[in-house]
Amino acid sequence: MLSINSIFGRDPNVIIILADDLGYGDCEPNNSSSKIKTPYLSKLAEEGLCFIDAHAASATCTPSRYGLLTGINPSRTGVLNTLLSRGEPIIGKEEKTLADLFRSKGYRTHMVGKWHLGFSWDKKWTDQPLRGGPIDRGFNTFFGIHSSAGSDPLCFLEQDRLAGQPTEPITFPKYSTKGEKVIKHAKAAPGFTIEGTSKALIERTIHLLKEHSINKNKKPFFLYYASPIPHQPWVPMKKFRGKSGLGDYGDFVMQLDWVVGEINQALKKYGLDQNTLLIFTSDNGVGPPAYKAMSEQGHASSEKYRGMKASGYEGGHRVPFIVKWPGKAKAGTTSKSTINFTDFFATFSEMLGLDHRKEFPSAVDSQSFLSALMSPKKKFSRQPMIHRSNTMRIEKWKWIHPSRSILFSKANPNEFEVYNLEKDPGEQINLAPKKPKLRQKFFQTYQQFNQEIKLK
Repeated sequence: MLSINSIFGRDPNVIIILADDLGYGDCEPNNSSSKIKTPYLSKLAEEGLCFIDAHAASATCTPSRYGLLTGINPSRTGVLNTLLSRGEPIIGKEEKTLADLFRSKGYRTHMVGKWHLGFSWDKKWTDQPLRGGPIDRGFNTFFGIHSSAGSDPLCFLEQDRLAGQPTEPITFPKYSTKGEKVIKHAKAAPGFTIEGTSKALIERTIHLLKEHSINKNKKPFFLYYASPIPHQPWVPMKKFRGKSGLGDYGDFVMQLDWVVGEINQALKKYGLDQNTLLIFTSDNGVGPPAYKAMSEQGHASSEKYRGMKASGYEGGHRVPFIVKWPGKAKAGTTSKSTINFTDFFATFSEMLGLDHRKEFPSAVDSQSFLSALMSPKKKFSRQPMIHRSNTMRIEKWKWIHPSRSILFSKANPNEFEVYNLEKDPGEQINLAPKKPKLRQKFFQTYQQFNQEIKLK
């Protein structure tokens, strides 16, 4: 198997920027009618390749990140956000991550931002090491936060420890699904603010890029930047307050756009951009409060797609996906290939000349889309894509149960809906009554997958 190294001379640096709860229609490259201005994302799209049929591994935060890093469909292992309450790491020791993959090829591996995949802890935030986090799952360095910027502990984490104890009173706003604003009271580490979180994370990222550029050791790097925005609480920096004219969420999206611009510009400034594969995407669809707030402003956060975060419909898991790779991924192009976060593992493995099935067999659900990245007009034919809520995609067909909470074992095959996404991307015309054989075929395919499930 040829590697990109053998084709182009050296292995590229790789950066994944993961937004938090950003809707497909919240950035201008995906939504020509967007009321939120995202000039830096538009610039990135001009310089790169847009996948318009890209999907998160799940429609909620924790399972989505799990699938991205491990190449394992979270449906296979039953990973849900609720597992965090156990006080155990979500990623098992036997499950290798993208950081493990890159380290096996001599890369330096860094994570900055929101982990949200748990640690081993006794539910008391102390100064003891937090086991099972990024440092124990393949990353050389970690600077970030445990969950969202408004979730305990309100402090930064450095490597495997808290960078400070939450002792100072703090208040911040949070919105309900009905759009009601509530003021939250909590305690944060001295100097930690919700408003300053994003700024601190991007400063650390720029420092890492600068350090790499002047380091005589020319090892390539893998950087996973997991942005905590535009997830709640919506507390934009002063320079972005009121900038969108659409309220705090719109301002926060513009701040995220700025973050992307800062990273893209830093790569150019430090001479790293020509040998860096930069990917921007989001962990799932837009959150319900933001969806409601933006709808009232005439902005479609899910663009033409149905649903939002936590939904099996397209708006829950179809996400923005932009790849910039100078000289490799053709600039200003679009790919219609269907891809999933779980596919990162196989794609990067092929890029590095590895057979992940032999060297990293835990990534059982990963399928390489490198061919589509290198040749956008060449459509990558993906195997069935399954989401937790009894939802499956095969080519243009979508099979879904309208209830996201019903167990497959208790579901009636005749309750499932079938949509032709090629003709009906908004999932408005249920074709199941007209295609009973197709519906039954989907049910049987999922039934086979369901028998392979081993819950954590």
